[in-house]
Amino acid sequence: MVNTRSLPLLGLLPFAQASCARNCTWDTIVPSQALTWCSCYDGFYCAKLDVPLDYQDSSLGRASIPLIKLPAKANSSYGAYQGMVLMNPGGPGSSSIDEVQTNGVQFYQALTGDNWDIVGFEPRGIYRSEPNINCSATTATAHRTRSVPNVSDTFFTDFIESGEALAEQCAVTVGGERDAGPHMSSTTNARDMRTIVDAFAKTADGRKAAKPSDLLNYFGYSYGTFLGQIFASMFPDRVGNMVLDGVLGYELPLGENLTSIFTPADGIIASFFVYCFEAGPSQCPYSAGASDAHSVFDRFNQSFVQLDAQEAKAREWANATDIETALVTLKTLLYGSVAAPTDAFGGLGDALVALEQSLAINNVAAWTEAITALIGDPIAGAGAPELQLGTLCADQGNKWYNASFEDLTPILEHLREVSIVGEVLLNQQLGCLSWSIEASEVFSGPFGGDTKTPILFVGNTYDPISPVSNALGAAPRYKNAEVVTVDATGHTSRVVGNACQKAKVVAYFQKTQLPGKDAYCALEAGPFGITLDTTLDHAILEADLSSLQ
Repeated sequence: MVNTRSLPLLGLLPFAQASCARNCTWDTIVPSQALTWCSCYDGFYCAKLDVPLDYQDSSLGRASIPLIKLPAKANSSYGAYQGMVLMNPGGPGSSSIDEVQTNGVQFYQALTGDNWDIVGFEPRGIYRSEPNINCSATTATAHRTRSVPNVSDTFFTDFIESGEALAEQCAVTVGGERDAGPHMSSTTNARDMRTIVDAFAKTADGRKAAKPSDLLNYFGYSYGTFLGQIFASMFPDRVGNMVLDGVLGYELPLGENLTSIFTPADGIIASFFVYCFEAGPSQCPYSAGASDAHSVFDRFNQSFVQLDAQEAKAREWANATDIETALVTLKTLLYGSVAAPTDAFGGLGDALVALEQSLAINNVAAWTEAITALIGDPIAGAGAPELQLGTLCADQGNKWYNASFEDLTPILEHLREVSIVGEVLLNQQLGCLSWSIEASEVFSGPFGGDTKTPILFVGNTYDPISPVSNALGAAPRYKNAEVVTVDATGHTSRVVGNACQKAKVVAYFQKTQLPGKDAYCALEAGPFGITLDTTLDHAILEADLSSLQ
């Protein structure tokens, strides 16, 4: 149900020309309740849609939703113009506009067909949307203090304490009923999506579209799959062609059953040792001297066990601080690598060689400094965390507000049990312990519905955040929905480039063709360009790497 709290009273010429010929920038566009496009940024079209700030209380004023369009191509080899596909790349807190500008052709039109417009819209409160939640600018040094983490305690309590300063600042500056803070829930964003579709249906493009223009056609990755499910659950009769790739489980977005979170991250780390051995020293120097994949793991473990932060602290070693910092950096590096193995595994091997060398000369601090320069500081954290917290904490209904670190201990223990890097997953939850801004509207279920068009779910067998098991669990909730299973490593199929998966998604967007019994995509070329002659499960089992603990 929807709970409403009462408020005190991104070739060829484009298929369809924009409704205004002028060039524009985000600073010059005037928001309108009509979807009025103008040419912008070398081949794109931009608009700002004027929408209610709060769909439950019109007296609170208006909000501005910026959109960018990669137009369909005229005379596309795919055939007639189909309409508009809205997309969300994940997050929460990621810019759909930046994503369309960067990857609109390479990823999205390659999967939908270039007879679709690809449209990105900025979710509430972030980047170019108005009102904006930028509330960390005045706390740039306060919101994440630089201290040395003890992975079992200090690392997490430092996040909590710094989060308190950020949350307090945000509550003051953007927490009012006319500010961005209360209007960043996925529920409000889902309503914005319906408003965008309604506005599109009234345009010349909407009237020319081959697919019904009053239905939402949508491509969501990661968090975008949760947003898509909220829309499909609230407005099942408005669902057009919808692909949800890298499906999040409901636990984290809803803040419930967090001890049920599952991650196959260790399986992906295990696959690194398999792929590295198969690639050989010429491509993966870390396999030098190895007799099999397990011996590559043994080499890793010899370094890993030396980063015993607990023992270093208990024995008061002079380099205890450096060991603690290197441990967190290594776990963060590993977790980042398993999200995009094809791109990251080459660099990971080099980093592990460097770690081994640094340990040999008792200078892990130099290694940490070099890795931090590449991946950022895992202790300092990301900039502008409110872009994520504003939606994450809202969608959870502030369930964890005012909870203590001790309240999260069972979750931390569970994450440590499921993965050698599991504890780093807890960080994104810690900010909600101090986030007091409540959303004006939060959808809490039930999830599912008799959708107008069957949804196509996609999942990788080894996805550290959203394994295919999540998709298989969600699909039965939606009428006639189906799942494409991709035997691959990494977060969402976009980091994989599986030709089988691409063909199935294209067929779905072009002909609403579901895979039926042909819903499995076998392992294709992976990291180092290696194609294993078996499944990932079998390769990991054969290497005796089913458990890294």
